[in-house]
Amino acid sequence: MTPQPEISQLVDHLFRHESGRLVAVLTRIFGIENLELAQDVVQDALVEAIQHWQYKRVPDNPSAWLFRVAKNKAVNQINRDRKKMQYSSDAIHYLQSKWTVGPALEYLFSEEEIHDDVLRMIFACCHPAISSDSQIALALRRLCGFSIPEIARAFLTTDENITKRLVRAE
Repeated sequence: MTPQPEISQLVDHLFRHESGRLVAVLTRIFGIENLELAQDVVQDALVEAIQHWQYKRVPDNPSAWLFRVAKNKAVNQINRDRKKMQYSSDAIHYLQSKWTVGPALEYLFSEEEIHDDVLRMIFACCHPAISSDSQIALALRRLCGFSIPEIARAFLTTDENITKRLVRAE
């Protein structure tokens, strides 16, 4: 059994380096209007990692494990909400049938598609309707995994100011 502090550090590392990519691909699937759902799925996967790895060993490739869990959680979410949720227009026809969800998500979670999704998310964060300071804060928060206090320190402002900026931007 891996000691708890090591697992916490590993999950923190994965949050910093992989959550932006996961949110980007899930946002492509769920649609930008369901950004919070994508973030919730990623957070659930990270919580599951902490719980699972505490009692079992940490997998050889924790990043791949996290992506697999997030993908499975996305499949579960799609199966639960298929009729009532509006998905992204470029993924919707794949997600209508339970027979096509698995292969569609396998494709959407491929490395080259994830790179494209991160680029799409950067463009969404940097929409011209959002002020440039808010664009940067949003990209740091959503894609880089920076905390609100870290962003506030970088902008030399308060946590409240950054929180308001992010709420307005989203």
